[in-house]
Amino acid sequence: MAQETICLSPAHSHKIDSKYLNETREYWVALPLNYSDSVSYPVIFVLDAEWRFELVRQIAFDLGGHQKIEKSIIVGIPHVEVEHKRGQDLTFSHSQVEFDGEKVDWYNEQNSGSAEKFYNYLTKELMPDLSKNYLINNHHTLIGHSYGGYFGAYLLGRAHPFEILHLYDPSIWYSDGEVTEKLKGNSSIKPVKIHLTYQPKPEFHKRKIEEFIEALKGKNEFIDLSIAFYEHENHFSIFLDSFYKGIQLTNQPLKK
Repeated sequence: MAQETICLSPAHSHKIDSKYLNETREYWVALPLNYSDSVSYPVIFVLDAEWRFELVRQIAFDLGGHQKIEKSIIVGIPHVEVEHKRGQDLTFSHSQVEFDGEKVDWYNEQNSGSAEKFYNYLTKELMPDLSKNYLINNHHTLIGHSYGGYFGAYLLGRAHPFEILHLYDPSIWYSDGEVTEKLKGNSSIKPVKIHLTYQPKPEFHKRKIEEFIEALKGKNEFIDLSIAFYEHENHFSIFLDSFYKGIQLTNQPLKK
């Protein structure tokens, strides 16, 4: 059988002078095969774009081109400077516990706790700017790994703009499982699909994720949940298969 040749279109870079972050931020856009200005597209938002944008872009482009998922616009969201800015962008508090359960005191305003500002940038600046430049629909997916997974999980407590949340080995341990406690205390959340993946090490990290899973199951009237446990992967290697399988599993719009 002959193979159809599919070529990626160039990625596009956009800049925003953010009033919420008080700095200039960049985001990256990759368009699907045969992109048309007369068609509205789903959007896959990718946190940690410094590491994950190209991978997600390649896989989504190929899957879309071969009718395995809806053709989608991929938006990569980098964090400017990884050591401190990433932690500020993706966490809502200053944790006093580390991923292995050790008590710590090094989380502070210099490296964590500014996710409210980042969320405002994402929803009130980046998304409107994206919609001015491209024809998009409301079928939004957020891809979050590690801190990004914690960020996505935290959004369950508000009227966020996402139909689908992918949480890959999420840092539910952060602030000793605060997202789990917030979820338990919330009597009504926005209906959402969640694809959650995790791996076994360290034990404290794994236990906090499993506590979160139980809380999610208690909200099954709102949440369409899929879970995959990767016993033989690690915190970083889990991403590839999580996205490849998860995006095919969840890509159809949420039933209202």
